[in-house]
Amino acid sequence: MKSFYRWVISIILISSAVFGIFYYKELLSSAKQHSYAEEPIMTVKATTTKVVNHQKTINVNGEVQAYKQLQLSNELAGKITAVNFTSGAKVKKNQLLLEFDHAQEKAQLIAAKARITLNRKTLKRYKKLQQNNQISRDRVDEASANVLIAQSEVAVLNSIINKKKLIAPFAAHVGIHNLEVGQYLDSNTAITTLIGIHDRTWIDFYLPQTYAHLPLDTVINITQVSHQKQSYDARIIAVNPQLSSQLRSLKYRAEIISDELSLKPGTFVQVTIPVAKAATAISVPDLAITRDHLGEYVFILTAEENGFYRAQRQKVQLGDQKNNQVLIHDGLKSGQLIATTGAFKLYSGSKVFIAEDKAKNNISATAQAIN
Repeated sequence: MKSFYRWVISIILISSAVFGIFYYKELLSSAKQHSYAEEPIMTVKATTTKVVNHQKTINVNGEVQAYKQLQLSNELAGKITAVNFTSGAKVKKNQLLLEFDHAQEKAQLIAAKARITLNRKTLKRYKKLQQNNQISRDRVDEASANVLIAQSEVAVLNSIINKKKLIAPFAAHVGIHNLEVGQYLDSNTAITTLIGIHDRTWIDFYLPQTYAHLPLDTVINITQVSHQKQSYDARIIAVNPQLSSQLRSLKYRAEIISDELSLKPGTFVQVTIPVAKAATAISVPDLAITRDHLGEYVFILTAEENGFYRAQRQKVQLGDQKNNQVLIHDGLKSGQLIATTGAFKLYSGSKVFIAEDKAKNNISATAQAIN
């Protein structure tokens, strides 16, 4: 009886095992068919690669320089008798700006001019006497020297008076000052700054010695720090003959029309400099680039039936990046369809649906920004 029960239990166990194996295989087969039936579809945006012109550039800081600039100071000490300019105003060339007291020199000048007149009359009279041999040659020479001495005194006094009148050497904007009539100034006192008014402005910048020297007339690009979207072209007009011993860089000066770049002298700007010859390259949006520890990749999309695409990962060699565009030096050709927005979720072989019809290709619109 016990033997019979053992046989029954054995048969039940064997039947259960066989049934479990077949049931497991059936589940695997069903899951496989289900997975084939519902392959995941990735939705992305895409664009077509295009060739753009590109020139490698670097950005350095530049400083605006006035075409003419002068720190005005007085050579002689004295009391101010006239202030003929206001802070921040425009002045004309040869305009009298500041005048110091020169009453004493004016009085001395009257006396010096009187001596000239007297000495000239004496010289004239001596010359007539000499013609009649009534006076020696030495007396004539002495009278002639007295005329020259008096003329010299007049010239000295005029020079002192002129030094006590500060005149604008060129049309300019003047700086802020705190000068008043009656104020006494020591010699060599800084009075104000003159910034010349001119139709040209200079931009000075330094280029590291690791880059090739830029020839004259090279066109560079100037961008205001406060207005990054506005840029202007300038032309190199001068190169320093010697490298800076501290910066190990070469100083350049560029020129731009003042109406285009109306900035105060001393303002910092960004200077974009070409450091290589123009070339062509493939440009793609930076959203198309995926990265891992082995490098950078894009996903090339190949059309299939029913409007879907198949993704294939392609390794690329990146170049410069600007304005959300990346240059590709190797790995892509012009006219290839690649994934952009959503590319990060793709893998090789994934099925893809493009949300936009080959997406709006923005490469051509940004090509100028990359150049």
